[in-house]
Amino acid sequence: MSSSVKRWSAVGTAAALALFGLTAATPSAYADMTDVATNQAANYLATNLPKKSSTSANIDSALALASTGQCTYAAPLRTLAGRLEDQAASYIKGKPAAAAKLAIAVDALGLDPEQFGGKNLVAAVTKDLPANGDVGSYPFSQSLALIALDRAGATIPDSMVTRLLDEQNEDGSFGTDDPDSTALAITALHAVADSTEEQDALADAIAWAVSHQTGEGYWENYSPVDSTGLMGAAAALAGEDDTAAAARTWLLGQQLDDGGFANTLDGQTSNLMATADALWLLSGTSYSTASLDLASCGTTPPALPTATSSCSGVWVLVDRGNGQTTTRCATTFGTGVEALASAGLAVKTFPTAFGDSICQIRKFPATCDTDFATGYWSYWNATQNADGTWGAWTYAATGPATSTPAQGVAEAHLWIPASIPWTADPAPTPSVTPPAGYTTTPTPVITGKAKVGRKLKAVAGTWEPAPDRFSYRWYRNGKSIKGATSKTYKLKRADKGKRISVKVTARGDGLQTLSVVSAKTTKVRKK
Repeated sequence: MSSSVKRWSAVGTAAALALFGLTAATPSAYADMTDVATNQAANYLATNLPKKSSTSANIDSALALASTGQCTYAAPLRTLAGRLEDQAASYIKGKPAAAAKLAIAVDALGLDPEQFGGKNLVAAVTKDLPANGDVGSYPFSQSLALIALDRAGATIPDSMVTRLLDEQNEDGSFGTDDPDSTALAITALHAVADSTEEQDALADAIAWAVSHQTGEGYWENYSPVDSTGLMGAAAALAGEDDTAAAARTWLLGQQLDDGGFANTLDGQTSNLMATADALWLLSGTSYSTASLDLASCGTTPPALPTATSSCSGVWVLVDRGNGQTTTRCATTFGTGVEALASAGLAVKTFPTAFGDSICQIRKFPATCDTDFATGYWSYWNATQNADGTWGAWTYAATGPATSTPAQGVAEAHLWIPASIPWTADPAPTPSVTPPAGYTTTPTPVITGKAKVGRKLKAVAGTWEPAPDRFSYRWYRNGKSIKGATSKTYKLKRADKGKRISVKVTARGDGLQTLSVVSAKTTKVRKK
């Protein structure tokens, strides 16, 4: 069976609909995230929001997430938008370039830059504009201002365009041979250039960009990822497809395991700004074109319930495809749908000629899309290996409404946006697995004499793999003893004639939480 057919089978109803050409066309609002790399980079940003006080960084993240065109990021975007609205007045005060950057982000989210945070951001860009049209005394700022006014449909003073042209170097670059400034100037001129002089300046800037791309595909700068994300996107906007493709190939090789990108060449620590700038090229958008109508995204779904770390039934994982995941346990699991409900995850299904299909899990996505036009819930299985780890996720053979999960297995439900095609390589897979189990779980042993006043000690034994920590709970004739949670327990008068036992609970990062109870002691005697 081909991988595409298997993936449709994992959905259930969606399989038949798609294979027979019955799905609705994907809306353009969902066309900017077409592969796993873009998805993972956006997830990194969505789950690592900047500090609330870092207004500029919040703008960068908002723009980057908006560039995906995905309403699945509505929750973090609304958080970012709320922060920016609160900080708008102080952020733009006396700073037209800051007003321009914020106006671009606000417009990209489908909000009104002329009425945001009690301020008219568009008017603030040209307020007190000097005669030479300068904004921010640097071409990057000048370009931001032009893009902001163009996006808002505002009148652009000729002096502002002239000022940008004056800042161009003889070799076609902007700034101090700066790829970032040149990239943004290309983006701005592509939007506003209408005279021959302006078109020539744009052509010169593009020529500089093409000639200064390294053989590996990036542009040299302090942070090559930032520069390549910006310049690659500008090249794509300008129709330099080969240049953009080479840049994208290099950029993909820089992506780290957590989905983020480093801000140094071949760095190994993800950086928020570098990841945000990488998304310009990955999503195929730019400061001029990024767009997501936040108001049309519907009500923000509730957060997923807290993950559990122990399970004696069926593990149930939900991955919203936006960085939000949870791992739960089902004790009732006649079908995959029943398992979801048992795990505390409300499910909405709808009937079709091919059987019931899931359209929402815990009210995600915001609407029940019965045409699969915006995406679908894929369905996966995994089994535990002999060493306690989990095998790879595989597409389920049937849909969750008709499946029959077996105790001890893991099931995952992954939301995949319709913008990611079936031919995507690599294909999307669930981003999490259940915690690993143990291969050796010895019964704890109690040492010490069972006499009042003597101290008993719990010996956990050697577990494999070794947990990070143990916790203890002592019992008297099977009933927990108040406050007795240490590794040792001093016997009291109340213990006389009773039998003592201890429960040892193992915990560890990436490991299951598992408890084992010791045998009971002999009856406790007097001193």
